[in-house]
Amino acid sequence: MLIIKKPVQSNQRVGYSLEQHRVGFDRHLKLQNKRARKVIKGRRCGAGALKKIKQSVNNNLEQNMQILYLKKTLESLLLTVVLTLLKGVIGQNFDTATSCTELKKSIFEERVGFSFLFPGAPIQYETFDNCQSYTPLIVNGLPAEPMEFPHMARLGHRTVNPASTEWFCGGTLISKRFVLTAAHCLETPQGEINIVRLGELDFDSETENAKPQDYAVEDYIKHPNFTDPELYNDIGLIKLAEDVGFDRYKHPACLPFEDGYQFDFFIATGWGSTGLAQKSSPKLQKVKLRRFADERCRRVIERGYELPQGFDATTQMCVGSNQTKDTCNGDSGGPILVYHKDYPCMYHVMGVTSVGIVCAKPTVPSIYTRVYHYLDWIKETLAK
Repeated sequence: MLIIKKPVQSNQRVGYSLEQHRVGFDRHLKLQNKRARKVIKGRRCGAGALKKIKQSVNNNLEQNMQILYLKKTLESLLLTVVLTLLKGVIGQNFDTATSCTELKKSIFEERVGFSFLFPGAPIQYETFDNCQSYTPLIVNGLPAEPMEFPHMARLGHRTVNPASTEWFCGGTLISKRFVLTAAHCLETPQGEINIVRLGELDFDSETENAKPQDYAVEDYIKHPNFTDPELYNDIGLIKLAEDVGFDRYKHPACLPFEDGYQFDFFIATGWGSTGLAQKSSPKLQKVKLRRFADERCRRVIERGYELPQGFDATTQMCVGSNQTKDTCNGDSGGPILVYHKDYPCMYHVMGVTSVGIVCAKPTVPSIYTRVYHYLDWIKETLAK
């Protein structure tokens, strides 16, 4: 971090411009020529010797001038690069933090007016913060509570004739029009993504405390470096055909402030199967997972057609459990989350469920796409 210890007053002299240096050198040149003439007079040198001495002085001064100019140019260039990089890092986190704070205020803070019970009493306003934490997660996992994960999306393909919907992946709402998911979820054997459901809790119940709504898909974008069948850069965005109206049942998760190495535990959510070769769960599930050392994924994940270079710690996360709990089939594209440090009702989406070896085998991790690595691409895509 660059720290400015003392502010500079507007009339304070902080340095010399190049033009000032040029003026100084001109004065110095005249002085050197004058001194040279005195030396020459004492030695009775001819006109040729005088010319050589003057030329030597001029050459030395010109070289010094060129060195100074180059030094100033390099210093200016270096300062520009440092400030640009610093602005990019700080600006990125500042934008993310600001949008997350504004979202929390719009959803969970309520401004209520009241006054004393007499005629003409002034109306006073007070803000009530309804941001509360949910039941702490237990290691064995359990069904999600109503409104606990309002960013959770389920992705599917819907046909009209015959009328049916195949649900196959998860996703995370991150803005009014965009859902974050895995790139491999956008085109599947069931068909390409054309429907997204938000606000759902239990697909087998119409009486639970939920507000499900289906949204048509306007477009979807794979990361430009995703190349099927490989699962590197396994991240994509879905653009909905209409804006999502935010409420307690449907609103975005925050993008990450950090890369994920600062956390030991994550929350995974999804409607995927609760065991290998089992049906998907009709009710949204949640489970607590732990971050494993990258070296474990390097050892466990074999190189193959999906991951020919093995595990990539820069773009992927190594996460699993020492218990028989995990994400499984149907959870792809869904998030792994951490609680917001200031707002217990909010989450950061740190990873996107990508690929695993088996489901719920203790100490065997799965691989998740590291969202922080793709923040620039996400923001650029949302801004288009």
